[in-house]
Amino acid sequence: MKRLSCLLVSMVVIASTACADNDKVTNNVNELPQVSRTFLNNYFNGKNISHIKIDKDFLLVDSYDVILTDGTTVEFDRSGEWKEVKSFQQNIPSALIPDFVQKYVDQNYPGQKILAVEREKREISVDLSNEIELTFNNEGFLIDIDN
Repeated sequence: MKRLSCLLVSMVVIASTACADNDKVTNNVNELPQVSRTFLNNYFNGKNISHIKIDKDFLLVDSYDVILTDGTTVEFDRSGEWKEVKSFQQNIPSALIPDFVQKYVDQNYPGQKILAVEREKREISVDLSNEIELTFNNEGFLIDIDN
């Protein structure tokens, strides 16, 4: 019975160690997928990277979080495609904002900056400088406003 208890405790310790948080923090841009590096070069060329957090879910990479020295954060999925861009100091690059979103913001919230953009499979959300979050479906219809 004592051996069985030791064996069970050992198995739990090994399993918890294997499932432990395997996140990694680096500033080596070469640890990002090529598509992420290309994105950063296209939209944030000349901006310095403070650090990159590589989130792992068990043994596989789940996402990459890139933090620039100006405070801008860019989240990439495991394949390196961008999911979210946030900035607290400046507008998000306009090329990342769909035309229908920019048009809606210009017409309904003139003078407001888009400080964050997040895209998912069926929708896109933006955070405005007045702390309002707008969510649109992929067809361009506003589906939610959150204050």
